[in-house]
Amino acid sequence: MTFIDPTSGNVMSTSFVTEPNKTAAPTNEFGQDTFLKLLVAQLKYQNPMAPKDGTEFLTQAAQFTQIETLQKIEKLMTVNSAATEVLEASAMVGRRVMVALPVGQAGKPIASTSMSFGGSLQRDAAVGTRVDATMTVLTLDGTKVPLRAQLTKLADSPTGDSNWEMRTFSSTTQISGPHTITFDANGNRTSVDPVITSAELDEVPSARGRWNAVGLTLKLGSASDPGRLHVENGPSGFIAREHNGSDGVSIIGVVNGVRFTIDGPMLKLGMREIHLNNVLEVHVA
Repeated sequence: MTFIDPTSGNVMSTSFVTEPNKTAAPTNEFGQDTFLKLLVAQLKYQNPMAPKDGTEFLTQAAQFTQIETLQKIEKLMTVNSAATEVLEASAMVGRRVMVALPVGQAGKPIASTSMSFGGSLQRDAAVGTRVDATMTVLTLDGTKVPLRAQLTKLADSPTGDSNWEMRTFSSTTQISGPHTITFDANGNRTSVDPVITSAELDEVPSARGRWNAVGLTLKLGSASDPGRLHVENGPSGFIAREHNGSDGVSIIGVVNGVRFTIDGPMLKLGMREIHLNNVLEVHVA
């Protein structure tokens, strides 16, 4: 299709419209093209009565080669560093870690009101068999208090249920229990989570009166939790996983997943996401 410009009388076509040429966005990277442009400019504008020594250009070429090599090494190290972070983060899944709280999340200490446990108990364990798991919980002022949970095998029920008894100790002093923990024939727990009351926690002399009024719930895991405490064939592996308290600057928990971002791996601890660089300690689960 054509039309005549009324101001000039020229015949113009409208069969297509050409877009203006788009130029690439400038970069600050010193590359081979930049070097060659500078070299050509030096040759073009040098004083013909006093031309530059050829060795000077060779020196510049050597310096450029060094810069280019260093840039390649830097890129390679960045790639290798990212790959190493991926491996490190993946290896932490299932591990209990202590991580520093990011800026903005740190603040007033929070007392522990729950402590989770997991692992497996031996199905055919003899009556009287004992397994222990140590844990460190926090008071209202952020004081760390070590406790020890102990499970003792009781006689099985006539229906085939597996029965265990749970007690909690501060050093050698029993502060709670016994609580009966039962498992069905499939190894899944059927009893409720035990609770250590604040009055029982006050039996710890160094932390008397510094607990949350709700006490401390010992969570053994729901049926949908793959790390829950259950009964199966093989040796027992009773572990303390994590508590929900904070000393205001760090938290302890089990890594249950990793999310990879442009800023690096983010570890998932319950409902929190913490950067890999914030890890302070890693404990063997």
